[in-house]
Amino acid sequence: MKKKLIIGIDASRSNVRERTGTEYYSYEIIKELIKSKEADFRLYSKTPLGYLPKLDNVKNKVMKFPRLWSQIRLSIEMISNPPDVLFVPAHTIPILHPKKTVTTLHDLGFKHFPELYTPLERYYHDFSMGFAVRHATKIIAISHATKNDLIKIYKADPKKIEVIYHGFDRERYYPLESNEKIPDDIKTLRPYIFFIGRLEAKKNVKTLIKSYGLLRENSNIKHKLVLAGRPGYQYEEIKDEINRLPFEIRNDVVELGYVEDKKATYLTRCADIFAFPSFFEGFGMPILENMASGVPIVGSNTTSIPEIAGDCALLSEPKDEIALASNMRKLIEDKDFRDNLVKKGLKRAELFSWEKCARETLDVTAGLLADI
Repeated sequence: MKKKLIIGIDASRSNVRERTGTEYYSYEIIKELIKSKEADFRLYSKTPLGYLPKLDNVKNKVMKFPRLWSQIRLSIEMISNPPDVLFVPAHTIPILHPKKTVTTLHDLGFKHFPELYTPLERYYHDFSMGFAVRHATKIIAISHATKNDLIKIYKADPKKIEVIYHGFDRERYYPLESNEKIPDDIKTLRPYIFFIGRLEAKKNVKTLIKSYGLLRENSNIKHKLVLAGRPGYQYEEIKDEINRLPFEIRNDVVELGYVEDKKATYLTRCADIFAFPSFFEGFGMPILENMASGVPIVGSNTTSIPEIAGDCALLSEPKDEIALASNMRKLIEDKDFRDNLVKKGLKRAELFSWEKCARETLDVTAGLLADI
């Protein structure tokens, strides 16, 4: 009788309180993977995973350790009690790892725009990415843009890379209903253009600020610009750009900081436009969330953004603030065009799901163990 597979998962990133891109991915993919009865799952974490349901085939091994948890503590576990295969959702595989190891590699923005990262971030990403490319048995790339970068920059073997797209939370993201009660603090913001993500250089928030200024100065549009996300690298330059706006426009730029999931959902669904002018994205999960919410998108025509958005967004060169302002204006003033874009976005969003992502991820992971 064939024994049940033991799949170990580095769940450390899934358990942080304020999740952003890779943390959300880890959280969502783990929740979906453990629904499978095909394997036993060992989830390794620094602190207890409070989101886990009680399942006979799921065990949470909590391993406290002060520093270098992935490279030291997880390595020790891989020697003393290895699973059949290790799955690492966020590129940092332990120095000592099982012969069969799968990792998800998200993006190589640090190679394309090194000036947008601190020296320590560049070193860490380069080391961990290069090590993962050399030592992982299989690599999951979250877009073809990332796969192509891995091949070009790290000379990765194309045969060991599988492209598996993210999903989104269908229970949270869907079009706003006409009679739906909107929280008062969000109602007072409307109408608004929305951005969510870390307020940092690589998200190109400075260009968004400039474009918003142009939009307001050259039209009768009164939309606010709502920025949700904690400050990141070079935030001071973003703040300076806001302060350069005329007072009446600057007063309509609303910084919310990090927002909890429930509020983030309402902010997304109640927006008139979602602005995503990022210099670099491995995938761009907010694209799905906004398409599924019936919110039209303006953004950059770079990296994975056109791949994920298809023809369901208005895209322009990242530093072209005039084009970005023009695209925002078109979506506000041309109702027929906006409605058509929303319809296309809703249809495209149906192609993506965490169930599909988890099924394909499990196929890659379990496929390594077909002979066990």
